[in-house]
Amino acid sequence: MRIDVLLDRLDRVRQAGPGRWMACCPAHDDKNPSLSLRELDDGRILLHDFAGCAAADVLSAIGLTLADLYPDRLGDHLAPTRDRKHRHAASEALKALDADALLVVVAAENIAAGVALDDADRELLAGTVSRIHAARCAAT
Repeated sequence: MRIDVLLDRLDRVRQAGPGRWMACCPAHDDKNPSLSLRELDDGRILLHDFAGCAAADVLSAIGLTLADLYPDRLGDHLAPTRDRKHRHAASEALKALDADALLVVVAAENIAAGVALDDADRELLAGTVSRIHAARCAAT
């Protein structure tokens, strides 16, 4: 999903810097913008509500899921290849693992808060766990 699609669903949006916005959180009665949003270079969208609402609750309030924060083909850059010139440098692999770790953390926070993952989120999480496992196996 593009960030502008998400921003259109929020109230009192203001740009806080390049690729960064603040808005009122749709998951609670927000008088002052407490929701921070950031679009990363690879198309992922990070969000954090300083009032404490879980990301899944924020997204659910506007008809979205955690999967909507990621480009449709985020994991493709991790596809294994035998062609040495197309292998990713260590820093690129770490960036990809960082993105996957973030998804796992968000899912864990939601589960700990009692928020059930829907089928799309579970599928995204399963793919993430598979990529992390493959990276670990490739490193040994």
